Amino acid sequence: MAAAASSCVVGLSGVAGVLPPRQLTLAQLAAEGRISSSPDTLSSFGFDRAYVCGPDDSACSLALAAARAALVDAALEPGQIDLLIWASARPENHLRGDDAAGAVGGGFMDGFKYASGWLQDTLDLSNAEVMAVAQQGCSTMFAALRVAHALLSTDARRRHILCVGADVLPAGSSREILYNVISDAACAVVVSRDCPRDRWIADRHISRGYYWDATARQAEIVAAYFPSAKAVIEQLLDEQGLAPGDVNVVVPTGVNRASWQILMRLVGIPEDRFFDGLPSFGHTMTSDNLLYLQALRATNRVARGARLLLFTYGFGSSWCAILLEH
Repeated sequence: MAAAASSCVVGLSGVAGVLPPRQLTLAQLAAEGRISSSPDTLSSFGFDRAYVCGPDDSACSLALAAARAALVDAALEPGQIDLLIWASARPENHLRGDDAAGAVGGGFMDGFKYASGWLQDTLDLSNAEVMAVAQQGCSTMFAALRVAHALLSTDARRRHILCVGADVLPAGSSREILYNVISDAACAVVVSRDCPRDRWIADRHISRGYYWDATARQAEIVAAYFPSAKAVIEQLLDEQGLAPGDVNVVVPTGVNRASWQILMRLVGIPEDRFFDGLPSFGHTMTSDNLLYLQALRATNRVARGARLLLFTYGFGSSWCAILLEH
């Protein structure tokens, strides 16, 4: 039986995000037929490019780079990790291919070439267990972080959990979803016990299986997005006895800026609390918030004790929010 942990401080000791070096402008994406809206339309929403894996990049190579950077940020050695959690919105990114671009064969046994096992072996996480989280769309990394927090809070034997998220679209894929430009990326977070850095305060999650078919129910998803997003954030704040103005910084996703302005007005969070510390990189599915959080941590301009709100939505459908104390 697991040893119960009394109340403990759980925080994010290491955070990293990685984008591939190759960039395609909106004009280049349009010329290749990889966006359905005009470049001017997407530009008006704040987008200017997509980061796209080249022939030598893959979900696994990006994930490896992010994991190494997160371990450095946490000042930990691989042997200190107790659990590795792999997360990806796309099913193909849960597998490790044989070539540099991560292509997976079609044989029966190829379906068991798990990226999580490959990453454990490559990083020499000799003392870590391995698991994966899936089927949460763009909120899959949030689900991994919630699992890590829960395990650290209830099992005193665990001290450090490495969560790694990666999403790379298949070569030649469209790079637009619902007026958002999609980039490839990976992220990694070390969640640790007895860590006051970006301390975990609370989280809230709303699942709506009705929207499981995102293609058939696209119109309904668009209609439900803002009411459900508002609800999950308000529930999270209410549970903590906080008002919208008590949020010091909103750590966003890379979806279009106009949608964030609308959401913050609906919730009542002042617009000057929005963290806009990076040039537009588009929407990376699982890595957006962590790319922004990495940049925020690097600035050293946010006061200790500031409340950070992270929110994301994932097809499936899930609306998720996490509250941290910086």
